[in-house]
Amino acid sequence: MEFIDLIPNICEGFPFNKGDLVLLNFWGDDEDLTIINLISEELSKKGVFSFKHQCSNYFFEKIVLNSICNNQSFSQEYLEHLSLFKNVIDVFMYTPNLPNGISESEIPKFKEFLAGLFNSLTKDKKYYIQLTVPTESNARNLGLDYNVYNSSLCNALSVDFPSLKKDCKDKVESLKHINNITIKTGKEHLLKLNISGRKWFVDDGCGDFPPGEVYIAPIENNSKGELLIPAINLNKKTYENVLLTFENGILTKSSSKEIDVFLHSLPEKFKILCEFGIGLNPQIKKLIGFTPIDEKALGTYHIAIGMNHFFGGENNCPFHMDFVFTCDDIAFG
Repeated sequence: MEFIDLIPNICEGFPFNKGDLVLLNFWGDDEDLTIINLISEELSKKGVFSFKHQCSNYFFEKIVLNSICNNQSFSQEYLEHLSLFKNVIDVFMYTPNLPNGISESEIPKFKEFLAGLFNSLTKDKKYYIQLTVPTESNARNLGLDYNVYNSSLCNALSVDFPSLKKDCKDKVESLKHINNITIKTGKEHLLKLNISGRKWFVDDGCGDFPPGEVYIAPIENNSKGELLIPAINLNKKTYENVLLTFENGILTKSSSKEIDVFLHSLPEKFKILCEFGIGLNPQIKKLIGFTPIDEKALGTYHIAIGMNHFFGGENNCPFHMDFVFTCDDIAFG
């Protein structure tokens, strides 16, 4: 199964309607333009018109760096033009990073431009969708075996979208009056969450691909107890069977010395339990240690620490870290 063959199915999952205008922002080079052209073609079959914008390596290395070298201010009109689009799909053939040939003195201005670009693409949108293509470059950047990454991601993207959308809707309907969640992991570890007054959100093709989860922001200062996580990947190293302890909504300690060192380096707002999610994608057959795919797998759950102000919470910070797990028992009440 190849990604390019899945483009019609992927586009079936997008939430756009006839007459919508969508910005396709393409992080890729000229040799990969077939990908973005096929997405544009499939969208047009649904009556959706797309505007293509390319962020190639050439663009950053030659055009953006030339502007920096000439001490030229970046055009606000250019960024404002991108910000006008209310529907954006970011398609990643590679992970944005510093361009080849950049000097130390040029890095601050380049980061300033990149921040402005991301802000224009993400702020105040009706739909902002991220679609990462399973390339060797992306696999290498994530520290994953390419064949495993490609197979897992393509399987996830082959999901039956009408069925997934129904499953997500039904799950939210069944949970909409729930106020509390109690999670049991291992033989005796309990974690209690309060979600009173908070809204469930759905990712069934309208967020970060692959799709397949419903999620909510628990009350920030009310989570307490322990949760056993089967595997945590940190700095390309895997730590198994890690026990996390929460007090008053804060992740206070773990059973791993290395992860404890990492946690103690974080500001307190970064350690707030900010999310609880339920995976619903039946096409993800095996966890590969990559959270954006693993957390969507049917039969899994996940929590996160850090930012949640984008989905109904109150914690605004530039950090979000997920932990995927299965559990022996979970009670909604």
